Amino acid sequence: MKKIAIGIFLLLSLLSFGKEYNIGDKITLKIEGVINKSEIEKALKDYKISSLEKGKDGSYIVTFSTYKVGENEIQIGDKKLKIDVVSTIEPSEKEIYEALSNPNNTYIETDYPHMGILATIAGIIAVITAFFMHLVDRAKDPYIIFKKGMSKVNESNWKEKISLELRRYIDNMYGTNFLGGEYKIVYPITEEDIDFIKNMDYLKFAPNRDGDYLEYKKRTFEIVERLRKEKKNSV
Repeated sequence: MKKIAIGIFLLLSLLSFGKEYNIGDKITLKIEGVINKSEIEKALKDYKISSLEKGKDGSYIVTFSTYKVGENEIQIGDKKLKIDVVSTIEPSEKEIYEALSNPNNTYIETDYPHMGILATIAGIIAVITAFFMHLVDRAKDPYIIFKKGMSKVNESNWKEKISLELRRYIDNMYGTNFLGGEYKIVYPITEEDIDFIKNMDYLKFAPNRDGDYLEYKKRTFEIVERLRKEKKNSV
């Protein structure tokens, strides 16, 4: 889940460090200024709104998600917000699906009985549909998203990227709001895990402080693997 804030004059500022959003990501907007609930709902009519609440300070907090790949443009008041959404399907998987869905790659004997031809076509469609659904489910898997994000971590971005991917994984798994800075203990997340994330935040906002890049990356994978194991054992 990513978080974006809209200022008092509907000025836009990005609070999360990721520049791209995955399909199905929950995106949270904080909107301050002269605007009402119906205007926000109208602006987000093409998106799936999860929640829309008014805070004590008069601002609105809205959480929504989108499944449209590419640049999404949202008009709120007199301001436009652009959100880039990318697919989490790997290029190799996309090539396989495109090959399966290409009618030039199918072969049907012309002397088959009509029922046989229909059965063959139905079978091909069923296989393609099942394969596509598998790719969609895999693309939305929090662990797959986490691993893909961590594969892009390097020595120049690790202070922001490691924290981002860990908090996003936790939010996707447990419905929390770690990306929004709300660090609450939800089993099996421990106080030690939260301390680790807070330490990453400190590193992120203290550029002069050094840390062991590989050690933080290793520790992050250990936390995620433990959470996955606990999740499987609780099923």
